[in-house]
Amino acid sequence: MQKCAKFGLSTFTKKTVKVIVSASILQKALNQLKAQFEVVLFHTENITYPAISNHPDVFICPAQDGFLVASNFPEKAKKMFANGCIPIQYGNLPVGMTYPQSARYNAVVTEKYFIHHLKHTDPELLRIHRDKKQIHVNQAYTRCNLLALRDNWFVTSDRGTEKTLMDQGLRVIYVDPIGIQLPGFDHGFFGGTCGIIDDTVYFIGDLAYHKQGEEISLLLEKLGYQTCALYDGPLFDGGSLFFYP
Repeated sequence: MQKCAKFGLSTFTKKTVKVIVSASILQKALNQLKAQFEVVLFHTENITYPAISNHPDVFICPAQDGFLVASNFPEKAKKMFANGCIPIQYGNLPVGMTYPQSARYNAVVTEKYFIHHLKHTDPELLRIHRDKKQIHVNQAYTRCNLLALRDNWFVTSDRGTEKTLMDQGLRVIYVDPIGIQLPGFDHGFFGGTCGIIDDTVYFIGDLAYHKQGEEISLLLEKLGYQTCALYDGPLFDGGSLFFYP
């Protein structure tokens, strides 16, 4: 897997683009992001349990223009988003301390699909994405476990999600979450390790450290993506990377 430094900043510098990222990620990865993007560090306290308290994908979900955020989105985060000119609108429900209340906004949104545990989804998310095909999965931490790619391809670290999407006629590969780091747990999940902008998938860590790294890299190459490892080490679940615009 290529490291970001090898691309050269003249090619990949996108300082006008913002990236929303957990304040918990390793400094090496953060430095790489700061070299290329305007970084919006995400941090919360005493809203949900510590392992995911700084995970953006727990509190925000893509909307038509910007993001829909939890009703208890913290004031500091509101100010940071406003300073970055990142549009937000509010959901109806708060993020809670425990599952499933902690997963109300952890959905996957594509041009065609809205994928989540639909019984736990914030109602406003269902309303604004009502024109998409809504797919119910039993894993409410959907974004944590699922990366949407082009051409109806998906990568997931949840077996139930894999089966549901395959039953829908979508193309899916399963990635074992063992080896993905998430402090406080035995492992994290694949979707939380990465984010996509244009034709590049940025990873918090390096696929080379995962036993299926070559398989994943080959799929991404086949679909026309480049990959960028933000540091030389195991994949780290930081609650996804969100780019804007």
